[in-house]
Formats: sequence, structure tokens, C-alpha cells
Amino acid sequence: MNLTLLRVALAIGFAVDFFVAILSLFFQSALGPLLDLPIKDPAVTTFAGGEILIVSLLYLALIRAPYRYRALLWLVVLDQLFALVLPAYEIARGNMAATWKTVGPMPGNVLLGGVYLYALVRLGPPPRAGTAPPL
Repeated sequence: MNLTLLRVALAIGFAVDFFVAILSLFFQSALGPLLDLPIKDPAVTTFAGGEILIVSLLYLALIRAPYRYRALLWLVVLDQLFALVLPAYEIARGNMAATWKTVGPMPGNVLLGGVYLYALVRLGPPPRAGTAPPL
């Protein structure tokens, strides 16, 4: 894996999280039509939007210096895992509709999470001074 592939995957993760965060914070009425997400409590949606915005900032730090901030890769792996498991759980409970807007992104979550996990394993411990990172 090269560093460019990791940065592209991180940019995709940032774009998705940032988009959902902005919708959750400022355009909650658009979450239903655009993403098929039911809004039952606007306050909880606002809180979640703020948390998603913070996670999107982690992606920016990783894009800038993935080797330096490699410990944050665990958080973006968990972000993709939650983006896969939580909607699947809610669909199984009947709280969300199983549409292409809710089920369609799930393979992308698996792919992005796999890229981040692979990069986390490949980056390993910090190198000694004067050596290059393994990517």
C-alpha cells in the first residue's frame, strides 16, 4: 500500500463524515430524503452531528500526516465499523428502511475500514531518526 492510496481513502472518509455532520447540524430535514435516516429527536441528531464533525477532523489530521498521527487510525477504523454495524442493527430491528441509501454504503464501509486497518498494521511503531516510514 502506498501513502497516496491511504490519503485518498482518508479523504473519502472525511467527505462522507463531514457531509453527514453538516446535514445533522444544520439541515436535519434533509436527512430523511437524502439518506433515508429517520429523525425522531432533533436534539440527539444535533449532538450526533457534532460528534461526527469531530471525527471528520480526525480524518484531516491523518491526511496531513498519517505516519505521525497513526494512533488515530484506530478511531477511523471504529468509525467505519460503527457506520456498518449500527445501521444494520437498526434495519434488523425495523427502525430504518432497508433501501439502497442505507444498505448501499455498507460495502464501502468495509473497504475503507480494511484500508485503514491494513495501514495501521503496516505503519507499526515509529522509526528511528533518519529512517523512512514503511509505506
